[in-house]
Amino acid sequence: MDINPVKSMNMNTKKIRSFFITFAILLFIIVQACKEEDYYTLDKSGPAPAPVSDITYESLPGAAKISYKLPDDRNLLYIKAQTEIRPGVMREVKASYYSSDFIIDGFSDTTEFVVNLFSIGRNSQESAPVSIKVIPLTPPVFSVFESLKETVRETFGGIKFSMENPSETNIRIHVTTLDSIGNTIPAETFYTSSAADQFSVRGYDTISRPFSIYVQDRWGNTSDTYENIFRPWYETRLDKTKFRSTPLEGDMNNDIQQGRVITRLWDEGLTDGTMFQTNSGIKDFPHTFTIDLGVKVVLSRIVIHGRVSSNALYLYNAGMPREMEIYGSMDPNPDGSLDESWIPLRNEPCVSFKPSGLPVGENNDDDRQRQVDGEEFELDASEAVRYIRMSVNSVWGGSSLNFFNMTEITLYGSVEEVYR
Repeated sequence: MDINPVKSMNMNTKKIRSFFITFAILLFIIVQACKEEDYYTLDKSGPAPAPVSDITYESLPGAAKISYKLPDDRNLLYIKAQTEIRPGVMREVKASYYSSDFIIDGFSDTTEFVVNLFSIGRNSQESAPVSIKVIPLTPPVFSVFESLKETVRETFGGIKFSMENPSETNIRIHVTTLDSIGNTIPAETFYTSSAADQFSVRGYDTISRPFSIYVQDRWGNTSDTYENIFRPWYETRLDKTKFRSTPLEGDMNNDIQQGRVITRLWDEGLTDGTMFQTNSGIKDFPHTFTIDLGVKVVLSRIVIHGRVSSNALYLYNAGMPREMEIYGSMDPNPDGSLDESWIPLRNEPCVSFKPSGLPVGENNDDDRQRQVDGEEFELDASEAVRYIRMSVNSVWGGSSLNFFNMTEITLYGSVEEVYR
């Protein structure tokens, strides 16, 4: 088949010309679009965008979700809302032009508040305000306070209480007491955004003393103050140098995994390198271990540190214990049976609690702090014991795993006799 070289050259020339014409048209469109955008950015004397319209709202705890119709204005950059959340305190929220609603929070009560909305242009010009009156639901700072003041009671070394925070608002719980000359001093400050949580204030003698509790949010809204007089129960922190590994039949005390021996549980270390870990693949759950405390003691509580690690993959995951049981004995059966020689030290299992409630693999600051502080469980038994036996029944990583790791345990109680 013959090919005419001249004809072929002409066809190629037409294709090239067509390509350049198309490219030039596209380039012209882009440049013009940029010029139009530059008008709004650079021309400070240009008009302000039109205001929003069709404004509605939904009441939320201490907040309001405001919805509106955006103006059809290419100059629009964002929407700004301003309100006075309490006398003399202004709150401002901004929403991009991609959104037709926003939440404004921080309100101090359930009265009527005026929220002013402005359209802000790319040229920084501001529209005239349009207003809407909103009535929030009860702010979390007050509902949290109401939930906790009914739960405050005496406990070992201080007081304890719980609270509910369904909206998961960031709050601070302040606990104060009096010093020896009657001055008010801080006892504890707790920071939380958990939907539910419990707290303890410890370290006080068995002498009646006043405690006060109030709640604040990040905008400075403050609840009423709960005040009462409590007499802490006696307890002391057990001396860990007296602890000894005392394996019974079926226990995992001697199950060494990468040098992570059981004595790590009472070495006061809180790192990956100072934890106890059972071997994977040796035995299904439950995994038990036994410790001689070296004293005769009525135990009051235990603080358990799971795996305290900087690696988020291990926090509330993998071999970190999720459910445990704890038993006590003065003279345990050496065959390892959990028979009448053992008494339950708690009426229900110790269940690890994740403050954030986030799925496994996701953690927040509350979760990380809980592991640094340890998880505390009050014990119910009134009989004195010398030995404790812990049974790890499950881990956060799920049923497919058959090992656990634990960093530290700390025990408190009333010591009756010392053996070493």
